Amino acid sequence: MTFAEEAERELMELMVQNRHGAFSKIEKSSKGANIVIKALDILGEPANPKFLADTLNLSTARIAAVLGNLEKRGLIIRTMDPDDRRKINVSLTEAGEKVAKAEKQEMRTKIIRVFELMGEADTKKYLELTAKFVDYSKKISAEGESDQ
Repeated sequence: MTFAEEAERELMELMVQNRHGAFSKIEKSSKGANIVIKALDILGEPANPKFLADTLNLSTARIAAVLGNLEKRGLIIRTMDPDDRRKINVSLTEAGEKVAKAEKQEMRTKIIRVFELMGEADTKKYLELTAKFVDYSKKISAEGESDQ
C-alpha cells in the first residue's frame, strides 16, 4: 500500500470514528434542510429551486421535498419572480434567518474550541496543509474537466 493509500484509509477511519463527534452535524446537514438554509443565508437573496438544486448538487425532487418541509416550519417563503411570473423564488423568513445565525454560531464556537485545544502551532500547520489539500483537489478537478 502506498503512503497515499494508507493516508486515505486512515482519514476514512478517523471520519468513521468521529461520526458521532462534535461535527457529525456537518455530515447530516449536507443532505437536507440545514444545507438549504445555509445556502440561502450565504446567497443573501432569493433563489429559485432549480438554482438551489444545481448549486447543492441535489435532485429537484429532493429540493422540492426539503423546501416543502422548510415552508411548513415557517423557515422559508416562496414568492413569484417579479421578472418572470412563471418562476418561483425562495427566501428565508425571519425565523429562517435566526436558525441560520444560530447554526453558524454553534459551528463557529465548536471550531474555535477545537483550535484552542490544538494550540496555535498545530492550528497553523493544519490550516496550511488544508489549504494545500484544497489546491491539489482543485487541480485534480480541473484535470478531470479538461479530459471530458
